[in-house]
Amino acid sequence: MAANLPRDPGVMISTASLSAKADTAPESGTLAMWVDRAKAGLVLLAVAALFWGALYIGENAVRPAGMSPPPSLQYVPVDHQGQIAANAGRFEATYFNDPIYRSTIEEGGSRVAFQIPFSVGKNDSDLAFFLGATPGLQEIKLNGSVIQPNIPLDTLRGASDGTALYYMLPSTLLRDGANEIQVLVETQSTILALAPFHIGPAVEAARAAANVDLITSTIPIIAISFLIFATLLCMVTNWPSDDRQRIRSLMLLMGIWAARTYFITFQTPFELPFLLTSFLYYLLEVSVIVAFARHLFSGETHSAKWFKWLNWLWLALLVYLIAITAAGFAWGPALRPWFKGLAIWNAAMLFILAVVGLGLLAWGIVVRRDGRWLERLALMISLLALFIDTGDGSFDLALPFVANLPLTFYAAAPAGLLLGLGVVASIAREASEARRTVVQSNEILAAKLTEQNAELARSYDAQKQMLQRQVMLEERQRIVRDMHDGIGGQLLGLMMQVRSGGVEKKQVEEGLQSSIADLRLIVDSMDTADENLAETLRSFEHRVRAQVEAAGMVFEAHHGLDESTPGPGPRPTLQILRILQEAVTNAMRHSCATAISLSSSHDADGQIQISIADNGKGLPTKIKGGRGLTSMRSRAEAVRGTLNIISGAEGTTLKLSLPRPE
Repeated sequence: MAANLPRDPGVMISTASLSAKADTAPESGTLAMWVDRAKAGLVLLAVAALFWGALYIGENAVRPAGMSPPPSLQYVPVDHQGQIAANAGRFEATYFNDPIYRSTIEEGGSRVAFQIPFSVGKNDSDLAFFLGATPGLQEIKLNGSVIQPNIPLDTLRGASDGTALYYMLPSTLLRDGANEIQVLVETQSTILALAPFHIGPAVEAARAAANVDLITSTIPIIAISFLIFATLLCMVTNWPSDDRQRIRSLMLLMGIWAARTYFITFQTPFELPFLLTSFLYYLLEVSVIVAFARHLFSGETHSAKWFKWLNWLWLALLVYLIAITAAGFAWGPALRPWFKGLAIWNAAMLFILAVVGLGLLAWGIVVRRDGRWLERLALMISLLALFIDTGDGSFDLALPFVANLPLTFYAAAPAGLLLGLGVVASIAREASEARRTVVQSNEILAAKLTEQNAELARSYDAQKQMLQRQVMLEERQRIVRDMHDGIGGQLLGLMMQVRSGGVEKKQVEEGLQSSIADLRLIVDSMDTADENLAETLRSFEHRVRAQVEAAGMVFEAHHGLDESTPGPGPRPTLQILRILQEAVTNAMRHSCATAISLSSSHDADGQIQISIADNGKGLPTKIKGGRGLTSMRSRAEAVRGTLNIISGAEGTTLKLSLPRPE
């Protein structure tokens, strides 16, 4: 390899340096990869700490201070009128980390009253009974007196089936010492359940109930709104072809997430059987897991292959779910445990999805520089919340290091707000970046266009000047030819006449004067060709004034042209000067005038008017029809002008009209 390297010292590389680079490149690449992995791990830890911290604050907020549920609770069966039979037996419901007091209907029936004993001291005042979300809550009594009538209270009959409530305990119904609260509950399933409760200061109960409503109702409403808004925003945005698959999978995820949040949180249009409620719940759980997986793999290689397998998995789980639901309706509660198996299966899928998905998202935040870090952060928190919700449904989870603080609300519902906000923020950032790119592109294009316009203007001016010089040069060449053919021929003829002796002295003098005058006209036209017409007329005035005054006449000039009137060019200027010179010469020779005047002006139409006038006796007949006037009119037509002669006893005026200058 060294033999093939160039020998120029400016570009030669030593084999030692090549070997050093070859040795250090893999090491530096490996080190950078491990640094990125460490950063991704730190991102995972930070997100987990943020999520568990928020969950810890939320779980403490939805509990009154000092809340400590007893390990078990007694309940008794009641009839449809809510009365306890005289010989009814007492049963016991054990407290589980759901958290809930749970028993089965085989023991007490589907309608029971949970009995909660408590004691009141003399200094206790403003007490309230706080009760968590309890499925089928109907009536509450204090010492046998109703404080909550026997009407359905599950106004949020979603999958969570109820919300936390608190009830003031009237002091008139309280006794010093032992008291009892009875909670009437009716169930649709095989499970009898009562949520954790607390009896204490009303202020604490009201605060906890308000926080429960905020987390389980208000925030989910906002979350659903943001998810719908983000989905619509994705729909109306014109995405590049490379992003469309990712955006479609993101829209699917947000749509299913919004439906799951609504179903868990809010009342369905009509009351559903337990099996159908379970079917819809697990359908949404399976769908959101598959949709999340589809979105995670949408930006990866071989995404079409992943989509195919995920779609088949989705279909298989749907068929399984329909089958066990139909079997449950056909054969009763015997097949309901299959739903528990489906919950464990969901938890297992979510565990795999969380491990892979959180790693991919954290790696994307660290490595990929596409500006979607906020969207990925929201997806990480949402995935954690979904995993915790599903795991809690199967294994009754509690917060890490806080065993007495079990999870009570669906974390994925408020996490949907972060998902919607993250997507909206990501779209806003992409739109802002696109707008910035467009603005920068427009500025660059505008600068280039200005530069090109300036270059074109410079080129146009240069070409215009070159064309003007070329035209002027051609005009001057034609004038030179005129001088050669006209003055040269005239002088040559005069010289031949002098040599032959057939010409008088006066004729020689007149011929020479005519040639000199024509030569002066040519010189004037060439000298003033680059100037304006007013300057040309002033030069003409200066030259002919001496001739007129030498002949004993008065010469007057009135210039009315402004300095911006351009000159017509060398050859037209020569034609104009010849016309004016001929007019002055005729006036000097034939008019017997005492004064000659030159005037110039613009008429109402913008045309140029140039006049030569005298106060003589008028034109003789031989002049009116002579070759001189015919030649003058031909010259006027050559410059696109007209010649008008007015002659009478008071003198003669020659008017030359020229077109408006361009």
